[in-house]
Amino acid sequence: MGDPTSYFISLFQGYRTYVASTYIGFNVVGFAINAWVLYVVAPLLFAPAIKVPKSILFYIFALCVGDLMTMIAMLLLVIELLFGTWQFSSMVCTSYLIFDSMNKFMAPMIVFLISRTCYSTVCLDKTKGEKAATLKYAVIQFCIALAFVMILLWPVFAYSQVFTFYMSPNSTAQEVTVMRKCGFFPPPEIEFWFNLIACITSYAVPLFGIIYWYVSVPFFLKRRALTTLVASSSMDAALRKVITTVLLLTVIYVLCWTPYWVSMFANRIWTMEKKSIIIISYFIHLLPYISCVAYPLIFTLLNRGIRSAHAKIVADQRRRFRSLTDEASSQIRTAIRTIPGTKMKKNEFLTRTEEISSDKAASEAISEFRDTLPSQTSFPDETLL
Repeated sequence: MGDPTSYFISLFQGYRTYVASTYIGFNVVGFAINAWVLYVVAPLLFAPAIKVPKSILFYIFALCVGDLMTMIAMLLLVIELLFGTWQFSSMVCTSYLIFDSMNKFMAPMIVFLISRTCYSTVCLDKTKGEKAATLKYAVIQFCIALAFVMILLWPVFAYSQVFTFYMSPNSTAQEVTVMRKCGFFPPPEIEFWFNLIACITSYAVPLFGIIYWYVSVPFFLKRRALTTLVASSSMDAALRKVITTVLLLTVIYVLCWTPYWVSMFANRIWTMEKKSIIIISYFIHLLPYISCVAYPLIFTLLNRGIRSAHAKIVADQRRRFRSLTDEASSQIRTAIRTIPGTKMKKNEFLTRTEEISSDKAASEAISEFRDTLPSQTSFPDETLL
């Protein structure tokens, strides 16, 4: 599951900086987008009166955390590309390969769980829908999936190591180029079965589940529209949103993961010896990282409930801050009026209090009043789709 071209970096030294720059660009974008999604989603996890299922919010939160861990591991790969050799210990190498491999498993599985939750909350009966929407149920399912993935990754723990190569020996100068590479190279039979099981569990099964469950939702909504008095315009809007989500997820999933898995099995047939093939292999290896940027963005931007709930929280926090500053100014004015021997004209008094309100006393007053505020914010429900 590690970088399939680790042995061949020396064949394209001139292209290494270009490939590394591309990886760095996607790494920066990945950090920025996942941090923004966390900023939007994390406050909603424990906020009341949100109609968006807490399970969906948790899955998006877990997806972002996993993506950020993958982006951190990606930094190690970038450093290797820049220096042309592995700079860290064997333990760090194993950790990098584990995080990199978990991205191949956990991201598709979380998307799989999100599609299942959407189907359950919309198409199943009320009891099953409410169960699927709970935070507790989501945490349990995520832990089961994580445990399953860790069991599947046992070959990565067993066969990951740092290899040392001695190249370009110069007998006259008695010099040799030493190159260290972090790689996952199990016995051929174990590698084949590991890749096959990984491809089925983290590619084929999630792809089938995503398509089946998301496609089932519009058919259910269409049938319900025929038997209820739901307005056709609102139903059409819901259908369009579901279809858009299905198409986006499916296209990104197929584009990002199909080349990767094809290349994993193709490496057993064709040996990479040309620079162009090696560079293409590196960019194919980059595609799963691109999915780390796309998935959280899609689930956040296409969910009106998440966007409106976050906007409500931001507006309420601004309103609270203005209330705090007004209250602090009022307290300061009252305190100044009680100072003996203080006589000012009305206009002078107002000017003076405005100056004081921006002083250190105002900051202290704001801190005191912040402690008395409630810890949660309520806002109206928003729809999931």
